[in-house]
Amino acid sequence: MKNRALICFTLCIVLFFVSVMKVATVATSDFYEANNTQNGIRLNIGDSRGTIYDCNNIPLTNCEEKIIAAVSPTPRAITAISQVLDGDALENVLQQLKSGKPVLCEVPKKIDCDGIVCTTLFTDENTPSRHIIGYTDEDSKGVSGLQKAFDSILTSDTGISVFYTTDAKGRILEGIEPELTNPNRAMTHGIITTLDSNIQTIAEKNANFLEMGAIIVADAKNGKIRASVSKPAFDSNHLEIFLNSDNSPLLNRVINSYNVGSIFKPCIAAAGIENNKNDFIYKCTGSCEIIDRFFKCHKLDGHGNLDLRGGLAFSCNTFFYNLAFEVGYENIYNTAKKLSFGQSLKLCDGIYTSKSNLPQKESLKNIAYLANLSIGQGELLSSPISILPLYTAIALNGEYYIPSLVEGTIENGKFTQYDIGAPTKAFSSETADVLKDYLKSVIEEGTGEKAKPKTVSAAGKTATAQTGKFRNGKEISESWFCGFFPADDPEYVVVVFSEDEQKQEKTCSEIFSFLADQITALK
Repeated sequence: MKNRALICFTLCIVLFFVSVMKVATVATSDFYEANNTQNGIRLNIGDSRGTIYDCNNIPLTNCEEKIIAAVSPTPRAITAISQVLDGDALENVLQQLKSGKPVLCEVPKKIDCDGIVCTTLFTDENTPSRHIIGYTDEDSKGVSGLQKAFDSILTSDTGISVFYTTDAKGRILEGIEPELTNPNRAMTHGIITTLDSNIQTIAEKNANFLEMGAIIVADAKNGKIRASVSKPAFDSNHLEIFLNSDNSPLLNRVINSYNVGSIFKPCIAAAGIENNKNDFIYKCTGSCEIIDRFFKCHKLDGHGNLDLRGGLAFSCNTFFYNLAFEVGYENIYNTAKKLSFGQSLKLCDGIYTSKSNLPQKESLKNIAYLANLSIGQGELLSSPISILPLYTAIALNGEYYIPSLVEGTIENGKFTQYDIGAPTKAFSSETADVLKDYLKSVIEEGTGEKAKPKTVSAAGKTATAQTGKFRNGKEISESWFCGFFPADDPEYVVVVFSEDEQKQEKTCSEIFSFLADQITALK
């Protein structure tokens, strides 16, 4: 401590003498006065990238704060910095100040003192929803996700810096305050997303039960995405580790297309109800012959007589083959198109889902193709987000909004609302009410019993989709649960997807039940 005090005292005396001589020189020389506007020292503090927020204006990026002090080589500044720094940090600053030029250093708190300018530098450490938020390159330019889609708003040509005016000999001029550039840009430019950080946290916690997959939570009233998780995740600060990793952690499984399976059956049911087939009855014996092939039900000894409620509750394949034949390929195709199957969905400017695949209408004249579509197999592919319109329409009286990610943008402190568009009517509210009731029975008495929450009612549908891919002689299956809660007046629609059913700690149905209880508990 005595040595440090002696160093500070000696440095202060030297700098005081230099300052007096500098003031005297400036006061008697027109040359220095004429050139002080053309000379200066600029210290670059860091990037000034805009902030991405959740729907409650909680920062999702720029979450970590560092206070950076620009310290002038003046006696008062040296005394002040010596009171907040110690050890090697202080010694390093004092050593640099001997050059007579200002120095940047991180300090634990803001310092109010002449000769010291403090500003806040924001950094990212644990960004949530990494695949949706995206990441930047070494030049702080957006490379993926929202960071790329809205780079023109988030990025700045100039970072945060402090400028000191100097005389022709490079000496800082007394009496002229240093100028901060872009100190508040992180607050005046940004994106407000639809994500809810509390729901996002719950979704990320439960996504740990999946090795590869996705979880989406959307607002049932407007399609706004409140949580989006793709697994496995990655660390945007160490991307080099993940570029060639197994399981493709950089792939955003939320917007990538996969085999669908039985979660598509409510679409067939909607087409049936809309075309007066709600009273259709079929006796499942365990299999049925289509053209020259026998198609099996998962219950090999059959379900017996089933109506549409039972067909959904027990996910009977032979029931849906024959219902599809009754409803007709054109009615089914048209219903699927109304629900945006076969399209790429625009989630916001610059972010789209992969195009889902819906078989060509003409191909469905072949009843084998139609049978495959009726249980969500064959050529049908969809991303987890692209499934949302079907279940949102059931929850929202037959209509849905295209899922969206952005509430609005902020430029120069001005907020601009993002247009999510008008809802699309897929089927009648009466059809929606019937399906809502039928999907409740899936959880109450059918294949989705594990999806039943403890604290709230719910409705939904399970699926196990064949992939045609094999490992060790066994076919890899993709599994799903899609549903909403509360069942009668839905607030949230949830999609849980697993890319490999064998590599998950909990079933998709169980994960749904956890999500429903934990999100309900937020209230």
